[in-house]
Amino acid sequence: MLLREWGWGPTTSDEPPGEEPWALAGIGVVVATDDRMTIDELARRAGTTTRNVRVYQERGLLPPPQRQGRLGLYGPEHLIRLQLVLRMLGRGYPLAAIRELVEAWEGQRDLGNVLGLEEAIAAPYLSDAPVRLPREAFTAVFGEDSVERAIEAGMVEADGDDLVTAIPRFLEVGAELVDDGIPPAAAMETALEIMRTVDHIAEVCVGMVDDHIWQTFVDTGMPAAERDEVAAVIGRMRTRAEAAVVAALAQAMQNKVDETFTGTLQQLVAQSPRRRAASS
Repeated sequence: MLLREWGWGPTTSDEPPGEEPWALAGIGVVVATDDRMTIDELARRAGTTTRNVRVYQERGLLPPPQRQGRLGLYGPEHLIRLQLVLRMLGRGYPLAAIRELVEAWEGQRDLGNVLGLEEAIAAPYLSDAPVRLPREAFTAVFGEDSVERAIEAGMVEADGDDLVTAIPRFLEVGAELVDDGIPPAAAMETALEIMRTVDHIAEVCVGMVDDHIWQTFVDTGMPAAERDEVAAVIGRMRTRAEAAVVAALAQAMQNKVDETFTGTLQQLVAQSPRRRAASS
């Protein structure tokens, strides 16, 4: 992968570069088994740091871990809650407001009742782990002027002298285009246009479920009898939206390829000496 060649690697929690938590077994680092996680593993899976996990726990945003002696182990419910907290922080909610929402949420329903909905809402759509890259590596590919535009669009986030992206494959495609000979500015502009377009598509898809399913569920007091089905609809929204977009994009790409490249080839064939000789 081009990202690897340029020194772009996965983020870790608080470990030194190149020492991922899962690579340290056998030298004194505890690795959790089954669905239990150490705080390092929890932070890695959520794309944050162990320091942040401790802060959120101290603020009452995360339930305490299960203790095995002096070791605290976290389960899937902690990961779900942490992902939800990180999502809300990303939307600009302060920690105090998130705590109030969490307390109100748990006050209405016991944990067993809310877990399905919380999991459906917090389940990550991104399958790739966040990637940290030196700022100079990014500018070497896309140019210095691209950094602020990429940050503003949410493509990357600044973290000290580094940049962090939650969509490494998206950047990989852009880098491949540059490697193919596309000017960096053109590749970046195309990437930004794609992000604007898919943001609108996401707004339409989520808005449809919000208007016709979620708001009705909330307005009627979130009845327990409807909870599982509402969670299932939210969970299916991802695969349905992706399938619809892929199908529509495939058709649109075919139409544009035919219009742009096939039409040009037909013109070249019509202008070829052999064709002109055959028609004379």
